[in-house]
Amino acid sequence: MDPAQQDNVTLAQALRRANLLAAAAEVSQHITHILDIDVLLPKTVDIICQAYGFYYAGVFLLDEAGEFAVLRAGRGEPGRIMMENNHKLAVGGNSMIGACTARNEARISLDVDTERIWYPNPVLPHTRSEMALPLAVAEQVIGAVTVQSVEPAAFSAEDVASLQAMANQLAIAIDNARRRRELEQAHAELLRAKTFAAIATATGDAIHWI
Repeated sequence: MDPAQQDNVTLAQALRRANLLAAAAEVSQHITHILDIDVLLPKTVDIICQAYGFYYAGVFLLDEAGEFAVLRAGRGEPGRIMMENNHKLAVGGNSMIGACTARNEARISLDVDTERIWYPNPVLPHTRSEMALPLAVAEQVIGAVTVQSVEPAAFSAEDVASLQAMANQLAIAIDNARRRRELEQAHAELLRAKTFAAIATATGDAIHWI
């Protein structure tokens, strides 16, 4: 490789690193400010695809029984179609997401045509590389992120590291949002119970005031 080509490669790598850092910062900013999971997850997949130039990204969360990973956000038209069809994959099943959520470890395929554990999704026919990253809080898996590319061998070590860091942040944000929702529901139930108790013991004037 001549010096000019080497300079171009070095510049491209530097630009990519800058894009990764910008994407990570943007995800962190949204995670800090967005407490609604239904807003946070679609925004995250959009940021991933825009920053990395990937074909598709999606976020799965486990159902209450922990048996299936259910798609909760997906990029573009394929994501919309799968969401409408309640797309889900069995934990431990024959898919990257299934293996990732069962083992709490990243699954990376640089050529899906040779991947033994892989689900060929009919609405994503151009996928050549796929990465499934676990979403876990204190070693407890709550879901996974899938990232897919039309290029073979699309993922660099930097891609994997930065996306797993994003996934770790996202898992914490999801857990925080769930806890906040649970607290809000518990507070609403307590307020409702106290209101009914007050009505049951109130005088006629108090009931009229309520």
